[in-house]
Amino acid sequence: MTATANNAVIQAVARSGAMQNGVVPNAKVAIIILNWDSYGVTRDCLLSMSKLDYANFEVVLVDNGSADGSPERLAADFPHLRIIRNPVNLGFTGGNNVGLRDALTRSPDYLLLLNNDTIVASNFLTELVRVAESDHQIGLLNPKIYYFEPAKKIWCAGGIDKLWTVFPQPLGRRKLDDGSYDQAREISFTNGCALLVRAEAIRTIGLLDEVFFLSFEDRDWSARALRAGFKAVYVPSAVIWHKESYCTKRHLGLAGRDYFAMRNAVLFARKHLRGGLWPLFVMSVSKYLIYKTGLYLLLADWKRVRALYLGIWSGCFEKQGLPASQTRTRCDQFRL
Repeated sequence: MTATANNAVIQAVARSGAMQNGVVPNAKVAIIILNWDSYGVTRDCLLSMSKLDYANFEVVLVDNGSADGSPERLAADFPHLRIIRNPVNLGFTGGNNVGLRDALTRSPDYLLLLNNDTIVASNFLTELVRVAESDHQIGLLNPKIYYFEPAKKIWCAGGIDKLWTVFPQPLGRRKLDDGSYDQAREISFTNGCALLVRAEAIRTIGLLDEVFFLSFEDRDWSARALRAGFKAVYVPSAVIWHKESYCTKRHLGLAGRDYFAMRNAVLFARKHLRGGLWPLFVMSVSKYLIYKTGLYLLLADWKRVRALYLGIWSGCFEKQGLPASQTRTRCDQFRL
């Protein structure tokens, strides 16, 4: 981002700070949370949400085909909670889209995608909306995200995306918070772990692309929003803690993560890259593959080696409108 762009964001945040002694933001926010066989972490997340100092919000819990009784238990614990039950797991993209479609019918000003394996600070939503309201060109916002343990180690402080690289670069990853990431700034990648989106932006660019199923959907959304003229902003005064991919690690395993990382990297490139950037992408993905293949061979982890190359093959040859049910079949191959 240019210095001019970041200065504009800093000035907007300063203007929003003046609201702290004046009008409290009251824009309507719909919060979408997915649950998949994860009663404990989802309950902890919802309990932290109950302590928010922001008033005008609703929570839409989308259950993604759970078989552990968690939606019934959560309904009993939170009787006023709006719960939508999908008969099967539609993935992160499909599940969230169910919640987004439902929430949009009630005309919110903003929608927040929030992972169920997070704990939120009581003022985090107020801080996000305060900044969003300062500039109507801001379409996507990320809070400062810490690891759950240790609680002062940064998991993500926004990100930078060069479209030709295999992955976007999360800022601050694994660094102890020493104040280096305490300034709001314009970013080029917003992480889907906790992502506030202006409803106008969704109406302009559309819902999440369900071809990705899980991972890269946030990268795709960020690229589409920026291309449409919206800004993406990191808000360090908004804070949450993340138990890092609880459901993915528990249900899908490491090989499954490798498969979707490679598959979706190629699908993303097919969707967004133009001719001149393809050689750079090929070099980036080749470097990553060589490193990971060597590592997994040393560990004699043949399942993860296979997952890497099956992911590349799928990304190259799958149709970009692949139904979620077929992607789910691929996902089941790697369940541990």
